[in-house]
Amino acid sequence: MKKEKNERLKTLLRTIGKVLSTFLKWFSILLFSYLLIYFVLSFILSRITVEGKNDPKSSVKIYLMKSGVHTDFVLPIKNNITDWSKEFPRSNTGFNDSTTKLIAIGWGDQNFYMNTPEWADLTVKTAVSAMTGLGASAVHATYHYEILSDRPVIQLYLSKKQYRELVHYIKKQLVRNKDGKTVYLPAKNKKVVSGNDAFYAAHNRYSMILTCNSWINRGLKACHKRACLWTPFAGGLFYQYGK
Repeated sequence: MKKEKNERLKTLLRTIGKVLSTFLKWFSILLFSYLLIYFVLSFILSRITVEGKNDPKSSVKIYLMKSGVHTDFVLPIKNNITDWSKEFPRSNTGFNDSTTKLIAIGWGDQNFYMNTPEWADLTVKTAVSAMTGLGASAVHATYHYEILSDRPVIQLYLSKKQYRELVHYIKKQLVRNKDGKTVYLPAKNKKVVSGNDAFYAAHNRYSMILTCNSWINRGLKACHKRACLWTPFAGGLFYQYGK
């Protein structure tokens, strides 16, 4: 009797093992296929150009600045169109330095921004949340004294109309309180801020479809500058400008 029970148990375990093995096999195949299609499409669609407008009277100088896999808009802090220090108060930064002249504005997954100062700090939970669009998003605003020379940079000139369109696009992404003010997100992990930067609550959710670079690409389309049809990676943006 005991021998028969042991045999049935062994048979059950072998069956479960085969089912799990088959499941993992097909899961791996589907995952590989999805990633292959994702990377192939990202390459093809990032090489398709959405043409922009070049106004000979364009006078507003902005930059696209690449930091690792991430891209920011780098804009003048203040001109006759907007004053970004009102949206992103310097008092929310550690240095509170009024001598800075430029501001880098990027968008991304809030949990990733606030808890991952370095790639070594990335957890599976944070990665899954970011890739699947389960978490909230944030805008990262960093004050600079000048454009950084150690990063890949694209310099663009916008007309005043185009710059207003870009300003509208960025401001529309910001969550506001009942007083119309942006919502500052204090950094619990002090390693994620450098002293001249801060985080703010934003709309939309980060995913493999809408990444930080896709957000920049949408901004370029919003102000009618050359852009990719779609790109999740910085490489697509820089390809469009011959970088």
